[in-house]
Amino acid sequence: MIKLLNVRKGFNLGKSNEFIAVGGVSLTMEAHRVTVLKGPSGSGKTTLLSLIGCMARPTSGRITLQRGLLGGANFPGAGDAPEVEVTSLPERFLTEIRRRTFGFIFQQFNLVKGITVLENVMLPAYPLGEKHGVVKKRALALLGMFGLAERSSAKVEWLSGGEAQRVAIARALMNDPPVIIADEPTAHLDSKLSVAFMEIIARLKEQGKTTIIASHDPLVFGATMVDRVVAVRDGRLDGEGQ
Repeated sequence: MIKLLNVRKGFNLGKSNEFIAVGGVSLTMEAHRVTVLKGPSGSGKTTLLSLIGCMARPTSGRITLQRGLLGGANFPGAGDAPEVEVTSLPERFLTEIRRRTFGFIFQQFNLVKGITVLENVMLPAYPLGEKHGVVKKRALALLGMFGLAERSSAKVEWLSGGEAQRVAIARALMNDPPVIIADEPTAHLDSKLSVAFMEIIARLKEQGKTTIIASHDPLVFGATMVDRVVAVRDGRLDGEGQ
């Protein structure tokens, strides 16, 4: 599981434009479940995702990860504890956790233009030092799983919105991460593609993935495979999420 204990994130602290994006959130998310952070734009959902995914550090509070979610990442002092507190780890260890624990699906997909679909999917594996042939074989298998094998040599700027989304998902799965984090993944998709995305999330859940999605889309937080909806407003949990 993933635990947040009184987590706060502020910007420009002590200045006239001080802003508290996340204000004292305590939350436990079960492994192998789909959790949706629901709330309007500016509610703090994206900041919460960045903290959970070790892309940012909280101003205060603690975040712990169940050892089974570390994806093989390890570091001195962790011992055999069932949970690891990640908030105060040096950046080099957080980088390792990001690579092995989390797969990120961004709102804008963030595919690298000018290179092929296959090359985009392979990108997350390069820092792990695996052989090129092994990485390529795994990337092609992922593209095949999402019906994109014939598009592997296409430049990403040639893709449709649905194809680009599936490439982004395949890239997120490249290192077989235990946790998938998606930030407003259906924001630029029509209803049909949004439903198709949630069907993919259902398949990942069946494979044992833990998924955390930030969304204000009813097609996301109302989907049948979602286990828990956490309402977020003004940087705090609202109602059922507390």
